[in-house]
Amino acid sequence: MLPSGPATLALYLVLVFVVIFALLSTALLLFIALTLKALLIKLNDALTKTEPVLEKTSKTLDAIDKAATELSSKAQTILERGETMTDQVADRVEKTASVVQKVVTTPLIGISSAVSGVAAAMSSFTQHFKRPNNRKKGD
Repeated sequence: MLPSGPATLALYLVLVFVVIFALLSTALLLFIALTLKALLIKLNDALTKTEPVLEKTSKTLDAIDKAATELSSKAQTILERGETMTDQVADRVEKTASVVQKVVTTPLIGISSAVSGVAAAMSSFTQHFKRPNNRKKGD
């Protein structure tokens, strides 16, 4: 038979405690390993689903970048042409104003001056003959 006594009983209790602790630790490690494996499977599924979306997004962003670059280039061209046209229109307006001044305004001022001079002369002439003092007595 086996020896008995308090020391032997304590030894058996420690042995049972170690065996139970080892089994619980093994079960816990197995649970952690299975959980990690399930998590790895879910992550792989998510990665598999995410890769096409990321690839499509990247292609879309590349297309948007290309379109924005083209649009910017076209807008710059339009702005440059608009500036050139504005300068040309301003030059034409200045030339037209100059021509109008030379062709229309200057002759009108001359005609106005001449008419004013003629009117003043006529007024002076008529005033001269309307005065009784200015008539000769022999008339």
